[in-house]
This record gives sequence, structure tokens and C-alpha cells, in this order.
Amino acid sequence: MGRRGWGWAGSVAELLDVDRASLLRELHAHHEQLLGMPPSAQQERVWVEEVELLRDALCELLESRGVAAAWGAVLEYELPYEGGRRPDVILLADGRVLVLEFKSTGQRQQSYVDQVKAYARDLSEYHSATRGIPVTPIVVLTRSTAPPSLDGETYITSPRNLGAVLRDVSGDAEELDRQRWLEGAYAPLPTLIAAARRIFEHEPLPRIRRAESAHIPQTIELLEQLAEEARAEGRRNLILLDGVPGAGKTLAGLSLVYATGGLEADATFLSGNGPLVKVLQDALQSRVFVRDLHKFIGEYGLKERDPRHHVVVFDEAQRMWDRRYMSDKRGIEASEPDLLIRAGERLDRWAALVGLIGEGQEIYVGEEGGLGLWREALESSEEDWVVHCPPGVADTFDGYEVHEHELLSLDTPLRSRRADRLYEWIRLLLEGSLELAGQQARRVHGDGFPMWLTRDLDTAKRYARERYEDEPDPRYGLLVSSHADRRHERRGLDVTFMRMQQVNNRIGRWFNAPPDDPESCCQLEQALTEFQVQGLEIDLPLIVWGEDLIWEAGWRFHPKRRRAYVADPDQLLRNAYRVLLSRGRDGLVIVVPSEEVFDPTADALRAAGVEPLPEAAAILDQAAELRPRFNGGNGTG
Repeated sequence: MGRRGWGWAGSVAELLDVDRASLLRELHAHHEQLLGMPPSAQQERVWVEEVELLRDALCELLESRGVAAAWGAVLEYELPYEGGRRPDVILLADGRVLVLEFKSTGQRQQSYVDQVKAYARDLSEYHSATRGIPVTPIVVLTRSTAPPSLDGETYITSPRNLGAVLRDVSGDAEELDRQRWLEGAYAPLPTLIAAARRIFEHEPLPRIRRAESAHIPQTIELLEQLAEEARAEGRRNLILLDGVPGAGKTLAGLSLVYATGGLEADATFLSGNGPLVKVLQDALQSRVFVRDLHKFIGEYGLKERDPRHHVVVFDEAQRMWDRRYMSDKRGIEASEPDLLIRAGERLDRWAALVGLIGEGQEIYVGEEGGLGLWREALESSEEDWVVHCPPGVADTFDGYEVHEHELLSLDTPLRSRRADRLYEWIRLLLEGSLELAGQQARRVHGDGFPMWLTRDLDTAKRYARERYEDEPDPRYGLLVSSHADRRHERRGLDVTFMRMQQVNNRIGRWFNAPPDDPESCCQLEQALTEFQVQGLEIDLPLIVWGEDLIWEAGWRFHPKRRRAYVADPDQLLRNAYRVLLSRGRDGLVIVVPSEEVFDPTADALRAAGVEPLPEAAAILDQAAELRPRFNGGNGTG
């Protein structure tokens, strides 16, 4: 028998009739097949309890709704490509999918609610047979006797009330086909690291509906076409692909490198983001597929060696070092775009330089020159270059042969799953438009992307651990702004320069190591800054706010760097928080320290729609009563 993606499946009638021992054998075998180890005795006891409670509730349901005997029941359904995530029970009711998660406690926790909401959200988004069908999440607190309650559309119930809840949420629509549902394709959005692994291992990426609706496959096809045209026609093409953070630019670039022979060294992916390079090299156990941009420039730009790669993809094209910074730091009177263009000129007959352009991601000194640096590089070139770019970029290259392509602009964030509105919320927040941000935040929450606020770091850590306690390979971790490094030491977070140098050498472990590894992000011991996480993602970031960005009737910036050659230190700081706030896939938690100086900042974030974690809401409300009423106006900071 081939591998199946669930522990047990059948009708409700069959579930009520199946022998307990045979049911446990099937769950045991599935667990061992999925995770490579037998379940613990505690896990088996949990299965016994939840199955008996479920059977009791279903027997009660059948007394008033006999047709429920034909419902489908699926236990331990595996969400493919999701690292072993699996809801406890899925019931295929009349025209509705019910997702049940059992918790051996009597106390409601927001982490439990968010976990089952995420299961429901992802089934609705990524499971082909669930699209367009209502999905209802249900948390069953096995030690509770309280009456049912609602959190949005999520039910929280005790076992004694579960039957009534199932009766209330079931409809009169057409019965769902259990076999069709089980055979439905589940195609989730992979993380960048997971996508790179699959490309590197010659595996096709899943056909992600949301990525397809954002035209990612067509964009990749266009990039391949433009690279092939450069080769066939003996051209030198400068191709620019822009997009908001998390829109799939890096995925498109990696796919192009693979398609044009990256593993045979005819194409390469370059990144000036050292941590990103190290994380991907650690994940792939290869230093060929992804290389360091600055080392590449040093090898082929400064030493003027002939490059081997006709197709060169590099990220953050708008963040290249300008001539002034290169002169100050390396004694070279040329910008990084100058050197890349020169390297491309030395290639025989043709070249395709593909630059990925982010928005609002300039966080390093010397990278504020933007795309104007590329215009300057072309002006000093002795070769004819053809520019392919999105319409919004074309004016920068006025006077050159420019071809505009709508497909070279990606404006749909994919990183945050259904939180397409997140990036707009971040923009409004950092502009100080709190009222508008609050309106947008309600939409973000409604998209299944919770944003929580707490004044206590331990509360945030407890939420993260509970939220992912049943998932084998979660990714959650601490993030802080580098501009507040020394001030975080008293909170037990060491992000000083010396410590970050040590962390950088092992940063692949932070992202890739198993949760129980001492170096894993899930240990919640070592925080990373915007420099380490830019271009990467985790399931849930815990962002510890710093004194570098304080609300005082508007945002007040206190950046660490105000040296003469920093064009706009406030913008670098604003972008640092833009990076930190856009790293999450499942949601985010903002930890505002409890010191009095942060009180207005906490109030501002609440006005902007960041909701207090329910477990900490009472403490926050008591603190707010002691302060003057906050007026969340539209200051620009």
C-alpha cells in the first residue's frame, strides 16, 4: 500500500464502530511513517482520550441529526510540505469542513485558538477540494466544563458541549465527497529555504494557487525568455524585477538560475545579504548555487578576471554600494553597479544581468543611491545595453533602449500567506497614520494573520511555544533593531557587534536547526537584527521594540548612526523596522518593554490595531487607566 497522508479516515458511522485497538494501530503506523519514530505513551493516551470524547459527541449529534452518520471523519491529516503539521480531527459535514483541535487543559489560551485558525486558513487557501467551502475551526478543551464561546468564527468548547456545537455549525448543503476530499491536492507556499532545497534537488515546486494568481510562473518564464534572447541575439540585457517584500522575487531568481544551468556553473545567484547566503548554503550544503555578491565583485570586478557566468542574478539591486562608500571603505572610485557592468562587458558576445529590486529595504550605510547608480553605470559603459524593466522604473533609463514589462513587477506579498494587506499596514504605521493603520489592521487580522502586543517578554515566549507545541518543525524567534543593541542587554538580549559577529558564523543553525537544538531560533535565546533576517522568513517573529523608535505625538527616531556620509539615518531606521515587521508567515508578536518611557509607544501600537495578547490584556488595560487618554491622530513623525 502506498503512503497516505492521514492516520485514519472513514465515515462517522465507521468511526463509531471501529475497534479501538485497530484504530490506534493505524494512528501509530502513520505517526512512525511521518516522523520516523514511534509515538510516545503520552501521545497514545491523548489519542485514546480524544477519540472517546469525539465518539461521545458524535453519538449525541446523531440523536438529533441522523444524516451526520454519513459525514467524513479524518484523524491526524497531514498537511503536505508543512513539516509534519496535522490537525487532530477533520469532519466533512454537509457543505462545511470542521477542523477540531483537542487540548488537554481547561483554560482557554490564545495560542490554541490561533493554531486551529491557522489550520483552517491553510486548508481553505491551499487544499484544492476545500476552496470555496466554509471551514470552521473548533478548539476542544478536554478539562473544561464552561459553555461554548466564540473567537471570531472559532468555537471554544468543552467536551460536554461539543455535540451541540457540531449540531449548530452543520448545515443543509450537499454532502462532501470524502474520497474526493482525501485525494485533493494540498499545495502550500514554501519558505524560501524550502523552495531552494526543492529546486536544488531537481524537484518541481508545488503549483501554488496564490503564486499563480500573482503571475509568478509567467514572470519566471519571461526571465528565461529574456536570458535566451540575449544569448541567441548576442545582446547584453540588464533586466530589473521589482516587488514588495515577500512577493517571490528571490524565488523567481533562483528558478531562473536553475533553469539556465546554475548547477553547471553557467548561471549564478548573488546576494550582498551575507546571512541569506550562509543560511541557503547551510540548507543546501553547497556553495555553488548561491554566492556572496561582494566576493563575486571582488573576484570579477576589481581583479578584472573574465567571469564564467553569462546569467547573473543578484538581489536588492537598488541597495548596491555607491562610489562614495566604495571610495571610503575600499579606495575604489567605482560603485558596485559600475563593477558588475564592467564584468558583464568582458563576457563573450552576450550577458543577462538580472537585478531584483526591493522596496523600503535600505538598511545599510552606502546603499541609498537607488537605481540611479545603474543609470550612471550604463553611462560609463562602452557596450550597448538593453534595459528590460517594469513600467515604474523605465523613466530612470530615459534615452536608452528600454522595454517595459508588467510581469516584471510583483506587488502581491506571498510570505505572509493570506495577509496581503500587511505591507500596507506597516507603511501606515511607520508613517504615523495610526487611525488608518488601525483600519488596515482589522483587515489583516481578518485575513488570518494575528498581530499581538504584550509588555512582557516571557508572555510572548510562552505564547510562541504553546502555539507550535504540536508541530514538529516550527520556526519562531526573537528579532530586534540593531540601533537599540546595547539598550537590550538589560533585557537579556545580547545583540552587540561582537556577539553578532559570532552569531553570523553560525546563522544557518538559527534558521535550519531542529527546535530542540541549542542554536535553533526556537530556543528563544539569541535575537537577530534586521541585518540577519532580511530576505528570510520565519513562522512567527517576536519583535522586541527598542528605544530607537519612540512615539512622542509622532515617531521620534534615535538611530545609532548619524555619521556624515549617512544620507538619511531616520530612513535607515524606519526601514529596519519595516524589515522586522514583515518577516512572519503566521503572524507576529510585538514586545514593548515595560519601562514607563515605552507607554506612549504601546498606546500608539494599540491605536494602530495591534491587539493585546488576551493573556496579558488585563495588565495592559490596568496600565492604560493610569495614563492620560491617548489620542491616536495622524502624526507623520
